Amino acid sequence: MKKTLFTLAILVMAFGNMGFAQSKADMKAKITEQVFKQYGLIRQSSIVPQQANYYETDGTQHRTTYYYDESDFYLIEEVMETYYDYWVNESRGLYEYDFYGNVMEALFQEWNESDWEDVMKMTYTYDGDILSEVLYEEYVNGTWNNVSKEVYNYSGDTWTVLYWLWNGTTWSSQYLYTYTRSGNTIELVMQYMQGGAWQNEGKDIITLDFDENITEILSQAWENNTWVNDEKMTYIFEDGVYTDQYLQSWDGSAWADEYHFTYEYDSNGNAKHGNCFAFGGYDWAPADGDIEIAYDYNAEKKVFYASDVDVVYVDLTNVNENAQSAHFVVYPVPAHDEIYIEAEGFSKAEIYSLTGQKLMESLRDRMNVSGLSSGLYVLKVYDREGGCSTQRFMVK
Repeated sequence: MKKTLFTLAILVMAFGNMGFAQSKADMKAKITEQVFKQYGLIRQSSIVPQQANYYETDGTQHRTTYYYDESDFYLIEEVMETYYDYWVNESRGLYEYDFYGNVMEALFQEWNESDWEDVMKMTYTYDGDILSEVLYEEYVNGTWNNVSKEVYNYSGDTWTVLYWLWNGTTWSSQYLYTYTRSGNTIELVMQYMQGGAWQNEGKDIITLDFDENITEILSQAWENNTWVNDEKMTYIFEDGVYTDQYLQSWDGSAWADEYHFTYEYDSNGNAKHGNCFAFGGYDWAPADGDIEIAYDYNAEKKVFYASDVDVVYVDLTNVNENAQSAHFVVYPVPAHDEIYIEAEGFSKAEIYSLTGQKLMESLRDRMNVSGLSSGLYVLKVYDREGGCSTQRFMVK
């Protein structure tokens, strides 16, 4: 079954048509991505996708086009289309952010032949710069209704995510995800509520290399009061990027090949092409699967359900050099050692990380940024009247 732009979110909410087991897998993948961001394994990229074209084995062609804010290049809209002799709208996502670049709301819509219709939305709540809750609502008969929510709690290297369902009057806890990091290993234990107590269901053992790239994910199931092997994803690295992924299943005595994903990269470390193959017992053949397109040296990724994907990127380092906001100009962009600020009535400047942490402050219109690692930052400039303006800039 084709996955639309926001199938993951709908499945998380309502265990939809793809079946209970598949929906739980998608829910786990989405929650794990959020936790990995908190661990620092997924970071903000300086390169963003512009358009992705992807094809299923039956010849069906899809494309997703990404639109960004002109000044900060936050993703504000993504539109998914399918080709039926001409391109037809299918779905889209609209995003709103706070000052620090945190997503505050994601609104998802479907095309109804003449206009976009609201389907669902996700509202994000933060405790400082840490994600604390995601609320899912669906749009029915002109009203937004609760469906589910995720509550995130972090304590050192152990983080938990509690998944709740709305029964029309109250919330009931359904699933508990516990992530524990020790050295280069992250263990995820998944439990469900039954009889007023948490029961084991599954476990992932995630192995990282020295550079904190994921090299293996071993999935196990709880059977007869013990953990038994289920699936294993192995990542093959070359020059800092993964060129291949292998998904295998446990047949009771050995690992059996299931899927093989291959990737090609451009000179910036962006996966510009991906393929999916399934093992038929004797050889690999093209198949539809979840192709994880990673960009900017594995900083971020998007998943496409297809057998073949091609992606075109926009490099933010080449956009808006010496860009002028409504109130100030910062240069050079990208910065190496120092940045210079031209602002009428300049008072002071502050530099923040994308998670909202203040890193530097200066009463001068030049700042030494040589101590910052490569990446995107938020520059906030104040004038003598108390007004302020912000924009992103890059250190390289």
